[in-house]
Amino acid sequence: MTGVAVIGGGPSGLSAAIYMARADRRTLVFDSGGGTTRDVDTMENVYGFPDGVTGPELVELGRKHATKFGAEIVEEEVVHVGLAGDSYRVETTDDEYKIEGVILATGADYERPAIAKVEAYEGDGVSYCVECDAFFYRDSPVAVVGTGNYAAKEALMLLDYTDDVRLLTNDSPFEADPELQDRVDDAGIRVVTDRLERLVGEDGLKGVRTKTGDRIDIDGLFVALGTAGGTDIAEMLGIPVEGGEVQTDPDQSTTAERVYAAGDVTGGHQQISTSIGEGARAAINLLEEFRGADYVDYKKIDDAAAD
Repeated sequence: MTGVAVIGGGPSGLSAAIYMARADRRTLVFDSGGGTTRDVDTMENVYGFPDGVTGPELVELGRKHATKFGAEIVEEEVVHVGLAGDSYRVETTDDEYKIEGVILATGADYERPAIAKVEAYEGDGVSYCVECDAFFYRDSPVAVVGTGNYAAKEALMLLDYTDDVRLLTNDSPFEADPELQDRVDDAGIRVVTDRLERLVGEDGLKGVRTKTGDRIDIDGLFVALGTAGGTDIAEMLGIPVEGGEVQTDPDQSTTAERVYAAGDVTGGHQQISTSIGEGARAAINLLEEFRGADYVDYKKIDDAAAD
């Protein structure tokens, strides 16, 4: 049975999951909680709810609908998605999964750090994707700004390119899972908790000033705030992102094979009804792709290795 990862548990992702599961595809919905829909008190423009519906109610109904047909809700935080031969590997804070198709439905997630002059250095020292840009900073001093699991994973990944890696929490506690904190400590990555004031450098990024006046010399700053959102994952896979929006064709497909995106992560009107429709369209067109070829069965990475 072909495995599909739907990353995001809001209306767009759950709509896609319903279509995938009803087509007898192994469907994993990665939902670590949160999302703008869950924050809405009452919506009065959602089809079929003339008296209105709250965001949490709508999400819960969608989860029941998707799981009724066999979709699995995986309440784990996705931190990385990459190629694994002809398939994809989805890495969470708890496990790894090998799947054959991906639907990005994470909602709008672009977040800049609260540091002066960040925008001026984007593309000139500031990056939002280790997978994409770490190569350019081989053997150079770099840093990751963030506080959680996503930031810890990105910092550890940078060690494949350079030994000089810092993790900057910008006046917040380091809140990654204890296992990840131990890995960061064992790897010799220095965690700096000082408030970051501004970035400096005339011909590209040269460092960051802290509120206490200290200067941290770095050539590259990688932003990894919160969790890995749809635009972060898209960039990991080489999918174009413009203005914080994943670029798709009219059928919701992206430039990566068997990877689709739907809902607020693609921009547009950012309405519940639009998201539901785009999720359905993404699933329908991914199913068409699957029907044209044979793909390996879904397996956990370690299960596959055991074979």
